Amino acid sequence: MKKFDIITILSVLLISVVFYILYFINVDSSGQPSVQISYNKEIIYEKKIDEVKNVKIEIKSFNNLLNLTVKDDNGEVVEFMETEVKSNKNIENTIYISDGSIVMIHANCHTKRCMSMKITNAFPTPIICTNGIIVELVFEDVYDYVHY
Repeated sequence: MKKFDIITILSVLLISVVFYILYFINVDSSGQPSVQISYNKEIIYEKKIDEVKNVKIEIKSFNNLLNLTVKDDNGEVVEFMETEVKSNKNIENTIYISDGSIVMIHANCHTKRCMSMKITNAFPTPIICTNGIIVELVFEDVYDYVHY
């Protein structure tokens, strides 16, 4: 090998190591996302992801009232909300939030495709149900989404 080849290889390696180090320095500075659940484009629930680990969220709607119940692993009710909605559809959705993922475990929609969707740290695509329920991770800044 010639001297120029060795210098080129070492400089490319050094640049790669510098970019690698800069990337991991910036990853730790990203903010925590929030779990947001909406029904027909109205936000019905929003909490930081750290506050809602290992919980089951049950959403039921009947006669223009929407009930949202948050239960812990023991089945005890942690939070309950009731809101009035414009639609009189009867919906039933159950969402489970664990340490590493958000999963729709029950839905009474026609297609049931939302039950095969999953939100993880590596793949934060929203869960969209055909009955109007949308579960997504919301980031404070676009920069946080890129580095989460």
